[in-house]
Amino acid sequence: MMRLARSILILAAGGAVLAPLCAFGHGAEFLSAKLTLLPNTEVLLEITADYGSNPLIMDEAAALQALADPVRLRQHETLVLLATLATATISEHHNWADYAPAAYLPSDTEGEAHALITSAWRWHSADPEITFEMPKGKLHDVLLWALDASHPEAPPKWMLLLPGDRSRPIPIQQTPWWRGWMAAAAGAGGLVLLSAYFVSRNFTLRQRTL
Repeated sequence: MMRLARSILILAAGGAVLAPLCAFGHGAEFLSAKLTLLPNTEVLLEITADYGSNPLIMDEAAALQALADPVRLRQHETLVLLATLATATISEHHNWADYAPAAYLPSDTEGEAHALITSAWRWHSADPEITFEMPKGKLHDVLLWALDASHPEAPPKWMLLLPGDRSRPIPIQQTPWWRGWMAAAAGAGGLVLLSAYFVSRNFTLRQRTL
């Protein structure tokens, strides 16, 4: 109940003032899910667990278990496991800087050590928007925050997902139609040139044999 009350308080405050105080008071008591929107409908989801100073994650095994199925992708009325979208890449490190919004980074005076594990999934979305949902019964809240690779200077947008919550629809980067047309035209032009080369070569060989 205390963890739920803390999460509601963070959301009510908009995450602006109370979030840094609550989030790392006893380590990162949630999973940090960094969503990077890449060109050509590609997305990269990196979810990080802290088992060095998180009282809810006691060791590396518990961290890996928490990262096995932290959130799911909602496609229409179906919840899709991340493992069905891509094979997870696992990495271990000690630096929160690249895996949590700046407002949620531990203060310089915090003496607790962080042992971090990040699972990363990378795939192309078939839909123009993606929505994540946390199944009910999960132990760990998820701080979902999105970065647009085309506008890295823009502040990240975030929301805290509790068990049973669903994220707002997140638009992904579509390939501009004119780029697809140019690529198709370039491909067609290449085929024309290649065909002309073989026709010319065959004609030259025939001339020589005659």
